[in-house]
Amino acid sequence: YLLYKANLKFIMKKILFLTPYLPSNRAGGENFTRLLLEELSKTCQIDLIYFKYRTDPFYIVPNSNIKVLKVMKNSSFIKLKNFILYPILHPIFSIRFDWYLLRYIKSLTTVNQYDFLYLDHSQMFIYGMYVSSLKKILMSHDVMYQRFLRMRNPLNLMAVRYSEKRTLSVDKSVVFTFSKKDSDIIRKIYGKPSLVTNFFLDRNVINAIPYKIENQIVFFGKWNRKDNLDGLIWFFENVYSKITRKLNILIIGMGLPDSINLSITKNHNVTYLGYTNNPYPIIANSILLVSPLFSGAGVKVKVVEALACGTPVLGTEMSFEGIDSCFKKFMLDAENAADFVKTINRLVIPLSERQKFKDEFLREYHNQSILTQSSMNCFIGCLHI
Repeated sequence: YLLYKANLKFIMKKILFLTPYLPSNRAGGENFTRLLLEELSKTCQIDLIYFKYRTDPFYIVPNSNIKVLKVMKNSSFIKLKNFILYPILHPIFSIRFDWYLLRYIKSLTTVNQYDFLYLDHSQMFIYGMYVSSLKKILMSHDVMYQRFLRMRNPLNLMAVRYSEKRTLSVDKSVVFTFSKKDSDIIRKIYGKPSLVTNFFLDRNVINAIPYKIENQIVFFGKWNRKDNLDGLIWFFENVYSKITRKLNILIIGMGLPDSINLSITKNHNVTYLGYTNNPYPIIANSILLVSPLFSGAGVKVKVVEALACGTPVLGTEMSFEGIDSCFKKFMLDAENAADFVKTINRLVIPLSERQKFKDEFLREYHNQSILTQSSMNCFIGCLHI
């Protein structure tokens, strides 16, 4: 193991790391980025560039191996400006493309001997088109073709397909995805091979042991995401009034609009907790995590985290997209309001079964992590493309 770590340090010397979001524990993708930075910085030097909104805090580096080179401002106006200045691609791929940032990145690559360029999320892939000298890792959190295919807009889908193909097909690159389904789509639609890895599990998730099942169900998400908010509104319009079981409903996560908050929390058993630094003990000791999703794409981190807490998840087919079917015992499918009502009113799973499932899930999930030796060897191998 020590030899493996020594070899890792020798091979992975310096990384230029671009991410479109603030690395944080506020949402699944952002948390993956935060944890990946922490792990890589144990053996690598990382030059970091990230984007943030005015109200976001600044990223606090965990050690001296991470150096923040530039923090890019983000806003609706800036994203519109970026698209107008680069109308060649669909805006979802160009809203964080800044010509001055590209010039800065190119200047960095001329004076630094980077081992590779890490491009986090589809919005960063565009920079890889203009940095031909470096080997590149593309971390695809979602396959945009799949997301827009469900919107049933042929012209929009055509633009997304063209743009995603362009950005995924950069030279000297390898793609990572978070599910075999996404990997298969990339291969089928774009003819590009990719490697599959899992999300990191936060230490708080691992330590959240179910010990007393409270009489509550929980919703968890970033509520300024339309997919999440639409599902929550649908639940209260179509399911809530039909629940006969006496229980509390807790809603965790930032960004719930005030109007929606006031509308649903007027019900005596509904509480909006907002952002919670460590929500996992609450999730671990709830009857269910409820995830009514009817749009979107990719693996849902909140579902993975709930399963890792030993908590059953009640959701739609999209809620469980990309998650191994070996965990289906706690993945409770519901495709309509009646299914949601029936499960919420009747579900009882003994505490011992939940604890057993948690142990099994963690064991299997860690075996597929990017930090296992086999997965990391693939990751290191990307340096030789």
